[in-house]
Amino acid sequence: MRLLRIRLTDFRAVADRELTFAERGVTVVEGPNESGKSSTIEAFGLLLDELDSSKKEAVRAVKPRHTDAHPEVEAEFRVGDHHLVYRKRWLRPLTELRVLAPSPETLTGREAHERVQAILHQATDYDLFKALRVLQDKPFDVDRIAGSVSLRAALDAAAGGAGPTDGAEDTLVQRVEKEFARYYTPKHHQPTGEYRAALDAREAAVREADELAETLARVEADAERHGVVSGHLAELQRRLATDRGEAEEFRKKAAEVEARRRRRDDATTLVERAERDAELAARAWEARQALVLSVSDHEAELAEVRAEITEHASVRAAADERRDGALAMHQAADEAHRLALRRYQEADADYRWMRDAHELERVKADRESLDDAGRDVAVAQAELAATEIDDRLVDEIDAADRAVRDARTAIEVTAATVRVERLGEAAVTLSGPAGVPEARKPDAAASTATSSVALVETAVAVPGGEPVARRITDPLVVEAEGVLRVTLTPGASERELRAKLDEAESSLTSLCAQAGVRDLASARVRLHRHVEARASLQAAKSALQKLSKDPLALADEQARLEARIADHLDRRDPDSLPPAGRHEAETVAEHRRAESEETAAHLGLAAGALRSAEAETIRLAAVAENLRGLADHLAAEHEAARARLADARAAASDDAVEARDGEAAEALAAAVEDRAVHDAAYREAEPEQVALLLANARGVVERTEAEIAEARAELQRLAGRLETVGDDLADRQREAEARRDAADRERHAVTARAEAARLLRETLLRRRDEATRAYQGPFKERVEQFGRLVFGASFGVTVDTELRISHRTLHGRTDPYGELSTGAREAVAMCVRLACAALVSPEGGVPVIVDDALGAADPGRRRTLGALLAHAGGSGEGAQIIVFTCDPDRYRAVGSAQVRSLVHNGDRENSPAA
Repeated sequence: MRLLRIRLTDFRAVADRELTFAERGVTVVEGPNESGKSSTIEAFGLLLDELDSSKKEAVRAVKPRHTDAHPEVEAEFRVGDHHLVYRKRWLRPLTELRVLAPSPETLTGREAHERVQAILHQATDYDLFKALRVLQDKPFDVDRIAGSVSLRAALDAAAGGAGPTDGAEDTLVQRVEKEFARYYTPKHHQPTGEYRAALDAREAAVREADELAETLARVEADAERHGVVSGHLAELQRRLATDRGEAEEFRKKAAEVEARRRRRDDATTLVERAERDAELAARAWEARQALVLSVSDHEAELAEVRAEITEHASVRAAADERRDGALAMHQAADEAHRLALRRYQEADADYRWMRDAHELERVKADRESLDDAGRDVAVAQAELAATEIDDRLVDEIDAADRAVRDARTAIEVTAATVRVERLGEAAVTLSGPAGVPEARKPDAAASTATSSVALVETAVAVPGGEPVARRITDPLVVEAEGVLRVTLTPGASERELRAKLDEAESSLTSLCAQAGVRDLASARVRLHRHVEARASLQAAKSALQKLSKDPLALADEQARLEARIADHLDRRDPDSLPPAGRHEAETVAEHRRAESEETAAHLGLAAGALRSAEAETIRLAAVAENLRGLADHLAAEHEAARARLADARAAASDDAVEARDGEAAEALAAAVEDRAVHDAAYREAEPEQVALLLANARGVVERTEAEIAEARAELQRLAGRLETVGDDLADRQREAEARRDAADRERHAVTARAEAARLLRETLLRRRDEATRAYQGPFKERVEQFGRLVFGASFGVTVDTELRISHRTLHGRTDPYGELSTGAREAVAMCVRLACAALVSPEGGVPVIVDDALGAADPGRRRTLGALLAHAGGSGEGAQIIVFTCDPDRYRAVGSAQVRSLVHNGDRENSPAA
């Protein structure tokens, strides 16, 4: 197969686009994401596989989202000798096929679809094409390639004819598989088809023969049972007459027992009536006696209560006298407590006045302390602000000063020295920056003090008889007026040292100016003062914090104390002497408090005595009231009892009531004696036994009647079953046995054919596996041939029986394929795809379509893979390789590739394209 051209119309976000491909070699289709690259691959697959009437989700998904158009695909491709132009539209079905070669023809609809399918399966390995069409983000399908007919034929030819070369093996296997499928299911190898039908037929024939044999045996048993049941029914009918006679005799005995029971029940009713009469008479006599007793009881209780009332009156008089005495004592104690309480309140007010005066002095002292502490804090803050300096800046000044001293020391140590001595009368001068005479070196302190002073141009006269020595760190002029002039210039090392000194002095001057000091000593003095000011501020703040007083609260407290003192002086009695001091005021107040508490205790005792006396008086008054009420109640009850007794005697005298009670008792005794006679007669008749025997006799009759009904029903069932069975039952049973024997023979024959098909299939599959192992060599050789172009000469692979790559060997190291890096697996998979395409002959080959592969490959690996693609497309086999990519640089290394660029012209906006 060779794909020449494909056109997409209204397919996802692609409005109208056509792509052409080189018939041989590599075609690289470049385009950004969502430009329709994957849609192109998907469209070709739908064109070949799906009917125009398909409603599958894959078809509905390619419809444009924001328009009512219908997706359409047209492709031109070669398949064997056929040159086809195939067009299909979905959702508004349309299918057109134009065959340009070998002979022109035009087809439409389902006929066109079936024609293309027939050409694809006849002229090319369509399964291999699907396997090599690696879609984006989907793994390479090695299983499909391993089952490719064309690949197996090519591998067999490359192996030198180790296996069949004309596809006959697969054709024979297919025929054997079809024959095997006649008898067994493909998955679990269970009987099916003709084999299953023979087994089911034999089982049905056996079941029918067994059922007829069972039915014949059951009919014979029913005939024998019918005679037995008929004899049993006659015997039951004779027994029923005897059972009914016995039941009648027991019924007569039961009637006699029932008559005796009724007479006993009548006697029992008379006894119950006599018992009620006797009970009523006894109650009447008891009620009369109770009335007489009630009158006498009420008279006694009334006399007792009246005596108790007289005795209680004297007790109440004594309680009233005790209450009056307790009231007088309570009034006296209350007056004394009021006086003591008033004196205590006056003394306590004086004590609070003296305490407020002392507290006022303390508050004033605290306010003065707060003011002093605040002033200390302000002074310390001012000093801290005046001496503000950064510790880090002082450290930098110190470091700069050390740098100046080090630079000067270096100059003094390394600089050349000139010694000038005047020998005559002529004047000799030294001109240049003032140096330091070697004979008079300054000490460290002087050096530090003058380190910030810049050197100035000076002329020094050399005195007679005293030589002058100078370090040559700057140009120095030695001049004898009117005689000579010598200019001495320092060397390069002295100039560098002088430059370092100038730089150090400049840095020191800048840092001192930044800190606002003259030199390092001033900076240290200022830093010392700043540290002391900070400590003073901390101490002042600590002192202020220790006071822990709010100035506003102290002012409010002072005003409150002054107001309370003034208020007390305004309310105090001016005639009473004030206490001499706070201690005296506290002593007097404590003494007056003790007097108040003592009088309060006396008042409490008096109040308790008064409450007890009043409670006792109240209690006695309530008791007196209760006694009076009880006396009135008893008097009324006594009068009512006398009235009830008079009314009862008016109705019947006491003697009449007592006589009726005796008569009722005698009638009850006679009734009880008569009931005993009838009860004895009833028990002599043995009622329980008679009832038991009668019930049993009736049960026997019912049981016999039930057995007769059952026998008659069974006879009817047996007669019915015998009538339903035809006269030809034995003949039918013999025919069923004949069919069973025939089905058994058919099952043996079909089983033999099925076992033969199973054996043939297993033998052919075993032989095909042996041939497949012979394919492994050529396949492995092709994969390694391409792999060495990418990985190097040490590359090797291990191929299993399913033509899968199980291991890779590189530089003497063998690793499982699944444990390789993503980039390495991707490169090996590419070699496998190209090897498969190369092994298939040009007539049966199919395009290798790759969608955005090599994403995990490094640049070096991409170059080798690009060369491999170019080699596969340009080799003798001339494979067609189509690459879709969003990264043009990824396939830049494919030298012979033809490039097609995708742009957004004609594409719809806001509609995702794969």
